[in-house]
Amino acid sequence: MIKYYLSLTFRNLRKHKGLAIMNLVGLSIGIAACIIIFFYVRSELTYDLYNEKADRIVRITTSLHTPEGDIRLATSPYPLAPALKNAYAEVEEAVRLQQYSTVVKSNGEMVRESHFYQADPQIFSVFTFRFLEGSPATALSEPNSIVLTETTAKKYFGAGPALGKVIYADGKPLQVSGVVKNRPANSDIQIDALLSVNFSKYTSWMGEDFSAYTFVLFRSAPDYSKIARNLQTMVDEFVKPELMRDEQTGVSLSFEAEPLAMVHFSKDKLVDTPKGNRQFAYFFSVLAVFILFMALLNYINNSIIKSAERAREVGVRKVSGALPAQLISQFMFESLVLVAFAWLIAIGIAFLTLPFFNSILETKITFSWQSNFIFIVPAFIATVFLAGLYPAFVLSSFQPVKVLKGTWKHGKSIVLTRRILTGGQYVITIILITGTIAIFSQLRYLQKKDPGFNRDQVALIALPNDSIYKQRAEAFYQALRARPEVKGVTAGTGLQSDGIPMSNTIVTSGNGQRKETMCNYFFIDKDFLSVLKIPLAEGRNLSPDFGTDLKQGFLVNEAFVRKMGWKRAIDQPIEGFERKGKVVGVVRDFYYKSFHNFLEPLVMVYDTVGVLDFMVKINEKDMAGLKSTWTDFFPDQPFAYEFLDTRFNAFYRKDVLTMNLFNCFTFLAIIISCLGLYSLISLIAIQRTKEMGIRKVLGASLLHIIFILVRDFLKIILIAAFIGLPVAGYFVYRWLSSYAYHVQMAWWMFLLPLLLVLLISLLITGREVLRAAVVNPVDVLRAD
Repeated sequence: MIKYYLSLTFRNLRKHKGLAIMNLVGLSIGIAACIIIFFYVRSELTYDLYNEKADRIVRITTSLHTPEGDIRLATSPYPLAPALKNAYAEVEEAVRLQQYSTVVKSNGEMVRESHFYQADPQIFSVFTFRFLEGSPATALSEPNSIVLTETTAKKYFGAGPALGKVIYADGKPLQVSGVVKNRPANSDIQIDALLSVNFSKYTSWMGEDFSAYTFVLFRSAPDYSKIARNLQTMVDEFVKPELMRDEQTGVSLSFEAEPLAMVHFSKDKLVDTPKGNRQFAYFFSVLAVFILFMALLNYINNSIIKSAERAREVGVRKVSGALPAQLISQFMFESLVLVAFAWLIAIGIAFLTLPFFNSILETKITFSWQSNFIFIVPAFIATVFLAGLYPAFVLSSFQPVKVLKGTWKHGKSIVLTRRILTGGQYVITIILITGTIAIFSQLRYLQKKDPGFNRDQVALIALPNDSIYKQRAEAFYQALRARPEVKGVTAGTGLQSDGIPMSNTIVTSGNGQRKETMCNYFFIDKDFLSVLKIPLAEGRNLSPDFGTDLKQGFLVNEAFVRKMGWKRAIDQPIEGFERKGKVVGVVRDFYYKSFHNFLEPLVMVYDTVGVLDFMVKINEKDMAGLKSTWTDFFPDQPFAYEFLDTRFNAFYRKDVLTMNLFNCFTFLAIIISCLGLYSLISLIAIQRTKEMGIRKVLGASLLHIIFILVRDFLKIILIAAFIGLPVAGYFVYRWLSSYAYHVQMAWWMFLLPLLLVLLISLLITGREVLRAAVVNPVDVLRAD
């Protein structure tokens, strides 16, 4: 029986090659898109869930409350972890992780590592690490020990064992006490090595920077209401007394607990790792289902369109005694074969295009049969039944008498249903095209909007974080200035956008009214404004020529002046960051953060003692000369730099990813919608063949016939636009509102998608329309 069904199936596929190819293309594209989106969504929604105790692990974050607003941090005070473990029996373990950026010496080369972390020895009892060498019980128990991932171990020691060997980080010898398997790509904290550290030396809750991530493992499922009460007890018992002792009035602290599964989607916290977007994952899940559904509908309707050609076959077989169940089995088997081919092609497409999607999504998704078996098999079975069941019942239900007499034709309900479904496809397509245009317009707006300073050809060079190296900062600065290719140098904290120093700033008005605000601070020198070409609005620049500027001079931006309500800022008294003096100048507003944020008040003070960065005005092709100067002063440190425009472009990385995804799936939606429209036009042409013949006999012109046929799908597209464009406008407005500064919605953003859809649709359906319009009336009316 199976051999017979196979023979019939391949005979029908050969007979209807065009239909088979169209079905394969549509289904393969839809299934491939669904597979790729599933890989992406699964990766996003399962971050850190490979940890065996993930359901019992929480991260503790911090909120610092000040008179002018809250500062949310992903980190927390060092003493919090041991305090929680000692105070509450339900806490099984509490550990800290602290990023440790270092330079490793390897084969005479200096390698900067940014994914090394210092950690408590108990970290291996909280998170899942697979040890290849060494033991988790003793791996970080000794000082100056380090645990490497498999990749890092091979990077520095080759394929041989690494246990017991020594690695030099910032010139300090560290003994390898363990090697672990690489952590999965969907880990919120990317770890290349873990270093031992003595966190017990940090005893102050507020006196140190909050640099450590705190993770707590509970003995059973966490009770978050109880955790909140316990964290508040920690604040009352330890934090408040310290704040009172330091006379920090108006400042308070609170802690929040986040489930490990939600850490990757945590938002708006400083000192955090790159985050995902849960709504983004849900949106593309819905999009994947819709794209697959569109492809299935196209397959179903393509099968029904050609049912007229198979009606006589069904009629003859029914007259010969074939039962409906046998016909259904045959048609289901045909669908099974075609869908199986489509799945094989789709898996091949997904496998081949996965590197491309990894590059545009900046992910490391891999194709794994084992992990994706639970999706592929049920999805395949569902696809077979959804694609084959309805056509099988429709084809098997033909009445032999009508079919063999030639009086059978498609019902009006089939055409109407197909129009509705095709219109739905175009609604989504128009929404996606509009979204793509809006995202592209916004990104162009961001690229062209004046940030208030010149960021072209400005290289940022960070000094090594070491007191000995910092003593060489002044000599290095003078050496840079002496180079002929250098057009300007400024030293300080650089043009930071994240981790900006903040301080409570106090101003006093003429009537003695005191006003406090938490402000961002830049530490600069006299060349900061000239290198970045930041103009002054009033007053003068900071300069060492004025002795008082070193400790008493302040520069502020116009946003600060507006916030204080000053009419004139010069000589206004101000204090902050352990300085007290007067405002000597006001700079024009410049945007030192992304345009997602409104411009914030900024204070700048003269300080080159704690210099962290140099900004050098130089052409990129001349950077080789700076490397030789760097090597003269810091021979055992790698020379690393980043251009300012590159750093600022990184602010919009997620927006670029969004645009890339919209581009890809909009393209797929257009293809599938056009296939659907093509099949609809084919169905309409079949339904109205005799009508067109009669109209020709009555004298209708070719253009009139074409207009009648085109009018049907033009109505569908216009109705789809009437529905889709307002929906698109709503979502575009919501998305643009996430930016403090954005492009204005314009009429052409909504007209262009409609014109594109009309143009593409006319090109796609032109062949079928012309074929129906030029049909010979004699051929179609002969039976009548």
